[in-house]
Amino acid sequence: MSVLDFFSAHPVFTREEFAHFLRGRLVKSARTTESHLLRYLTSGRIGRVKRGVYFSAGPGETAENASLDFLLVASRLTSDGVLAYHTALEAHGYAQSLFERLYFLTTSKAKALTFRGGHFIPVSPSAALRRKKKPFTLSTEVERRGLPCRVTTLERTLVDVLDRPDLAGGFEEVWRSLSGVPLFDLDVVADYVRLCGQATLAAKVGFFLEQHQQSLSVPKDVLERLRKMRPKQPHYLDRRLGGKMAPGWNLLVPAAIFPLDGYSI
Repeated sequence: MSVLDFFSAHPVFTREEFAHFLRGRLVKSARTTESHLLRYLTSGRIGRVKRGVYFSAGPGETAENASLDFLLVASRLTSDGVLAYHTALEAHGYAQSLFERLYFLTTSKAKALTFRGGHFIPVSPSAALRRKKKPFTLSTEVERRGLPCRVTTLERTLVDVLDRPDLAGGFEEVWRSLSGVPLFDLDVVADYVRLCGQATLAAKVGFFLEQHQQSLSVPKDVLERLRKMRPKQPHYLDRRLGGKMAPGWNLLVPAAIFPLDGYSI
């Protein structure tokens, strides 16, 4: 494979990936890696997102006008990056809307970045998951333009966006997007909720699954598992919006949101 072949196969790549490719061609000098990158940056064959992260121009393009896959960019901004929240919904093909804000999990000290109108936002995994040494549990890969991208599974994404709707466009976007997913491994969902260790989250997930019990074929034992984890006192789904009690969940649900989808509580 030539250098140009590498660029064609890697619409987004890191310096480490390029250096690994050169080592395969018996080029081991760090200076040679930098000279190659500088040469192609100067010619417009590649562009730079930030230090150590690059993109390739496609046929008939230059770096200045190259089309970018923002999800692929987000997946390469840190070595441990995992697409998450609304960005995971997009990667799996279930987001109702496309956002210019892209979220990825990382344990690094990465900073938010704006590039070509995209806002790339790092999110630290929860303290509970970090404490249990499982910050990236329930991750998988999807393919974007021939390259693998790490992304949270649908099961983790379901729980995560109900936990942090602010990172997923709000409850209406979350509800509509999740309602389009035809299948979850519900035992995995319940196990992940337990791992997260949040009573209110158990109620949120349980309420969602109960509302979709028929379409998702939700077993009663999964609902009971979640019900046993619910809070002992009433909690708001969103305190700013108020709401009324969802029976059996100790969860105050904003009536202004969910009737939009035809659900009643």
